[in-house]
Amino acid sequence: MGYTHYWYRPEVIPQAMFRAIRADFERLIIPLADADVQLAGGLGKRAPAINDEVIRFNGMNECGHPPNEEICIPYPSEFASGIGSSSTAIDAGSDGLTTLLKHRCCNGRCSYETFSLTMSLEIEPDRKPDENGLYLEYVKTAFRPYDVAVTAVLIIAKRQLRDQLVIHSNGGDRQWVDARRICQSALGYGDWFGILEEQIVEEWPANPPETRNVLLRTLVELDPATLG
Repeated sequence: MGYTHYWYRPEVIPQAMFRAIRADFERLIIPLADADVQLAGGLGKRAPAINDEVIRFNGMNECGHPPNEEICIPYPSEFASGIGSSSTAIDAGSDGLTTLLKHRCCNGRCSYETFSLTMSLEIEPDRKPDENGLYLEYVKTAFRPYDVAVTAVLIIAKRQLRDQLVIHSNGGDRQWVDARRICQSALGYGDWFGILEEQIVEEWPANPPETRNVLLRTLVELDPATLG
C-alpha cells in the first residue's frame, strides 16, 4: 500500500541515452527548486547523485516543514496537484484508512523512498525480466514534493527510451501535470506525454484463484495531432 510509480526498463541503458537523460534532468534542478522541490541524496541528506552512471535522489530529511499528525498513508485525491502546506492538504473525502491529499506535502520530513535510475542494473540470480526482457523497478513517494522530480525524470527517460521503458503509476493525468509543465517549460517536450487509463483483468493469488478488474495507468507519448 502506498502511492507508487513503477517501470520496466532494460538491463543496460545505452550510454549516450543515459547521458541525455542526465543532461535534461540537470536542466530541471533550478526550475524544481523554484517550485519548492528541494532534492537531497538517497537518505534525505547531502546532495543528489547525478552522474553518467546513476541518478539517485530523495526529498530533504530536515526540510523545516511543520508536521501534521492527521496525515496517515497519504494518497492524492482525484484532482490533486501542486505543492502546499500539510495544514491545508487533507481532502474531505479521506476514509480513515488513507489520507487523501489535495496537493503534495510532507509530514515534517520531505524524504521517503529513494528514487534511483542506473545506467546498468546489478541483476541478482533470482531476478527475472518480463516477457519483453525488461526489469521491474518502483518507488513510493507518499505524494511528497520530490514526487514532481520523480515524475519529471521518468518523462525524460521515456522520451529517450520510448518502448524500452514502460511506466505505470498510481497517479492519473492530473498528478503528472506538474512534471509535464516543468518539462515543457525547460525542455520543450512535457506536453508530449500523458497518462492512459484502461481496465484490465488480473489474476490474484487465492484458493481458488481469483480475477479482479484493475485500473492500469500508463505513461504514453501522445499523438502530435492531438496536441493543441
